[in-house]
Amino acid sequence: MPTPQKRVLASTQNTEIPALAKRILFFSLVVALLAFPTLADDPCKNISDLDDKAACYAEQIEEKEDEYQSTSSKLSQIRETKNEITQKISGLLSQISVTQAEIDDLQNEITKIKKQLDEINAVLADRKTSLAEKISLRNKVVRTYSKRHLLNDIETFLVTNTSTGLNGFQFATLSQAFNTAVTDETIKIITGLNSEIDSYEKDKAEGEKLKGELEDTQKEFLAAKAELDARKNSAQGELSEVAQKESGYQNKLEDLEEEISELSEKQQSILKQKYGDEYGSVGDYEPPGSKTPDPPFKPAYAAFSYGAYTHYKGMSQYGAKGRADSGKSYEDIIKFYYKTGVDKVSGFPDKLCVEGQGDMDFQKYLYGIAEMPSDWHKEALKAQAIAARSYAYRYQKKGSCICTTQSCQVFLKSKSENPPSKWRDAVDDTKGIIVSDGVVTYYSSTTGGYIENVGWDTYGSWPGNAYEKKAGSPWFYKAWYTKSYSSNDTCGHSHPWLSEKEMADILNAYVVWSNGTGDEKDHISPVTTSCWGGDPYSLDEMASKADKYGKKYSKVTSVDVDISNGGYTSKVPLGTDNGTVTLNGDTFKTVFNLRAPGYVAIRSRLFDLEKRN
Repeated sequence: MPTPQKRVLASTQNTEIPALAKRILFFSLVVALLAFPTLADDPCKNISDLDDKAACYAEQIEEKEDEYQSTSSKLSQIRETKNEITQKISGLLSQISVTQAEIDDLQNEITKIKKQLDEINAVLADRKTSLAEKISLRNKVVRTYSKRHLLNDIETFLVTNTSTGLNGFQFATLSQAFNTAVTDETIKIITGLNSEIDSYEKDKAEGEKLKGELEDTQKEFLAAKAELDARKNSAQGELSEVAQKESGYQNKLEDLEEEISELSEKQQSILKQKYGDEYGSVGDYEPPGSKTPDPPFKPAYAAFSYGAYTHYKGMSQYGAKGRADSGKSYEDIIKFYYKTGVDKVSGFPDKLCVEGQGDMDFQKYLYGIAEMPSDWHKEALKAQAIAARSYAYRYQKKGSCICTTQSCQVFLKSKSENPPSKWRDAVDDTKGIIVSDGVVTYYSSTTGGYIENVGWDTYGSWPGNAYEKKAGSPWFYKAWYTKSYSSNDTCGHSHPWLSEKEMADILNAYVVWSNGTGDEKDHISPVTTSCWGGDPYSLDEMASKADKYGKKYSKVTSVDVDISNGGYTSKVPLGTDNGTVTLNGDTFKTVFNLRAPGYVAIRSRLFDLEKRN
């Protein structure tokens, strides 16, 4: 407020306020009232001294403006919080195992910002009332200001104002100075008021928009919660179903083991060799790839195993390679296969008892682990080093020396004395690090893309996107027909293919297996006796025995398999000249391995059948 006006007001002593002083007082009060946000409950209205009244208004104005100016800031903070909640909801939608605590925390955050928004809307409502009063007062000022007039030229020189004692010229001069000051002040006030109105409208619009978005977020959250609950219930149902299947599968295995135990010693020997136990892990070399030979006749049938001999536990070595080649770290690899992290053990033992070697330096023992090719990706080598160290660390607690074969871990003294640089680095870089939580770190070469307690080992759909396939495992999908991977001994059957009649013979053997006497079952063995010995039925004899039990098959026309989510072939549907017959996967595998010629075999519980025309 201009100081000259204050001095004029302060010096006015007349009991009747002159007209010019009334104008000055009117516009001075207008300035204060426009700046002060509300006329209701005015704490300054009873102050008589105008300087004190102006100071009071200034103090109240500053407090209110601070309150209003914080509104936009609060709205911005609420928007950030609301966006964070939306992101959390999106994150929760990608999970199944969401805890009730996470859901409650999210609901609390939504409730909190709704409360903040309600408080801001209350301030905005108060501000709206204030602005309405200001706008009304502003309009009055404009109307009053527009009606004021100066003296005309004649009045300026001739008229004397009786209330002020000034002649027209003196009064006009003083009035012109006042009008200029009031005009400037009025323009400032109206400009500031318009700015405040604009700010209010923006904040109000933002508040209403946020409220609508928050309501949408609330709906999204409730929908997400419902979906998560549904998925959780579905997962629990699937888990129950899998548990039942697992129980049933275990019962079938026990029944099968009992049946196998009743087989002749010769048959048990055949199964042991055909199941294979030579390729538990990769070894210190990367085996060459192998191509399945084309069938010498058509139609032809072959059984393809997913994975070599494996216990289906822990880390797949080729899977680790595929993951490392895809950019995964050794921590990622360990976490996926063992479902836990790693720890660095303080006071790690310096020595380890090694069978045939006595006490060895622990680090030097690890240099000699021959379980993975040393030219593989460094992250896969680190994962292997940690798995081997963890296995040996927990084995030594038994108080016995660790063996040096695949029954424990393959160890080569020559490698320990001169380890390849990449393998040495992997062992050194992970020194003292083991897998957490006391996990027994099983591992094997190739599981066929499925691991117990882990699931499918893929980056997409199985089997095309299995990490083992990506890594180029020669055992991921293989038709076995040689004695071992490196052996060329085929026992007189130099390919994995069976004819229609030979496939029908497998079914006839199944009929005898299921219905025959003990003596008849003893004749279920490969017709290639040069490597197996025994006294097998010929194909025609087997067909005759099956016919005795009312289920003779002459040819197989189609093959198919059902793969269980538990990682095994559950059913084998076959089209035949005697209708469609469906066999249990494990039973088919057992009968196939007992009867298929030569070394033709299924070496995994997860397998497929192919027909080539």
